[in-house]
Amino acid sequence: MLKFFVSMVLALLSILHPLHVSVCEIEYDSNKKSLEIIQRIFLDDLESEIRLDLNQPELDITLPNNGLTLDQMTKTYLLKRLKIEINGKPIEYNYLGHEIEGDAILCYIEIEKIRKLKSIKVESSILSDLFDDQVNIVHVEVDNKIKSMKLTPNNRLEEFTYD
Repeated sequence: MLKFFVSMVLALLSILHPLHVSVCEIEYDSNKKSLEIIQRIFLDDLESEIRLDLNQPELDITLPNNGLTLDQMTKTYLLKRLKIEINGKPIEYNYLGHEIEGDAILCYIEIEKIRKLKSIKVESSILSDLFDDQVNIVHVEVDNKIKSMKLTPNNRLEEFTYD
């Protein structure tokens, strides 16, 4: 009976407490010599953080009236919050655009001209200033092998090396 009660309390707490997570999928395309990246963020959380960054508490990022587009605001946000180093060197990436899928925004990013991927370092502080329990999951796929990182406000940086 006690196990049932504890299970019910935990289930109730998980419903009452929202999940704060983003997922970044990075795939190295050896034929194109590029990294293809999809960053998924809950749209309402991204909106809350952009509102804070811009000091515009009433901002609707899907219908902005501040002279900026959703892509401009998202690109600026990601450039500050998602940093990538390839083979020990900081890399500027190309923000290609976004797609809204249900409650999430999918941001498409590309890094070109990577002859050989020896290491990748990812630093993510996405939503980390907004939520102290934020988890940013990063999956890196190279040669059909996936390695994953769990980045948090207290551990925002991790690196993988390859042969």
